[in-house]
Amino acid sequence: MTRAPVWLALSVLVWSGVAWGGRIGLLTEADGWSDLIRIGGSLLLGLATAVALFVPSLRVRSAPLFYSFAIWTVVLWLRSMVVNWSGSGNLPFKLVHTILAAGFFILAYLVWRYARESGRSSRGSSPARSGA
Repeated sequence: MTRAPVWLALSVLVWSGVAWGGRIGLLTEADGWSDLIRIGGSLLLGLATAVALFVPSLRVRSAPLFYSFAIWTVVLWLRSMVVNWSGSGNLPFKLVHTILAAGFFILAYLVWRYARESGRSSRGSSPARSGA
């Protein structure tokens, strides 16, 4: 598998902590499953992705986790952008969430690209099968 850069693991861990760490208190005040799934799921996926990127023995079969992180992140933050910008919230709130979303879109792209390149390199290292 392609060597995962430590900076990518640390970036996922730090950005997830910055974006979601302050919202842990909301979990105790959650009015339903929505906050629990959104916040808890994002924290768990971010942590699992960072650990899998950082620990070499976990990277080998972690492509589904990496793709899940990327898809979850993009869907969650696209939804957030639609809700925030169509709502009547104040501009600073909208701008902060737009910056958070942009950071997550970049991380989702980088994690997706890593998973894709890793899959290609692992397939390329196996012997080719003949069609005979």
